[in-house]
Amino acid sequence: MTTTAGLEVEQRASTLWLTLDRPERRNALTVELVEAVGDALAAADGEGEVRAAVITGAGSAFCAGGDLPSLSRVADGGAGAATDAIYSRFHRMVGLLGSVGFPVIAAVNGPAMGAGLDLALACDLRIAAEDARFASSWINVGLVPGMGGAHLLTRAVGSTRAAELVLLGRTIDASTAHTWGLVNTVVSADGLREEVDAVAERLASLSRPAVRSSKASLRRAGLGSFDAELAALGAVQGGLLAGDDFRAMAAKMLGRAR
Repeated sequence: MTTTAGLEVEQRASTLWLTLDRPERRNALTVELVEAVGDALAAADGEGEVRAAVITGAGSAFCAGGDLPSLSRVADGGAGAATDAIYSRFHRMVGLLGSVGFPVIAAVNGPAMGAGLDLALACDLRIAAEDARFASSWINVGLVPGMGGAHLLTRAVGSTRAAELVLLGRTIDASTAHTWGLVNTVVSADGLREEVDAVAERLASLSRPAVRSSKASLRRAGLGSFDAELAALGAVQGGLLAGDDFRAMAAKMLGRAR
């Protein structure tokens, strides 16, 4: 286990756990913390041993948003400095969440507000404790969802509900988030880690190439046209069909059928 810039990094078997470790600030994101998350994801993707990653928060919050004092000090250098020093790192992290070859699970152990909600949305799966809360609170500080939250919310819950969250800054509870399709599962606070471990173990048991390609397919669904997706899937599915994992699984299933 290592801790740097407010991030605890621990690999448990084939699962990489990234814990935002600033409980005194409710795990609010600084530029340094965001950079550390991006670095950890990039390093894990390069090593090839990680089958799933988990992002969660220390203490009672998942992530309260951006650390305003920290970000304000950077922004004092002007708009150009804010773009270069802040969003180049924030957007890099969001891009890596989508591009790494393993699924990333948001274990939402408490409030996910503003940038914290965007962070959860940028993950592939979201499992929430029953006392978690969600808000796109950027509007309350005169900002837009700077990590793509409006786009990601619209994809997750539809334009009407996304507009309510983004424009009004409404806070919703975990049950509502589940009903709306914002999270995959809601469990007790005590059962959160057990549920996340079970999902990570399930992912680790599946074909690595198929999981990687399926994640990429899901990501493309929100970016390109259906025709482009079909064209891409032709090559992807052909490679999977010819791969060792499919052959072994097919042989196993055929053996059961006989």
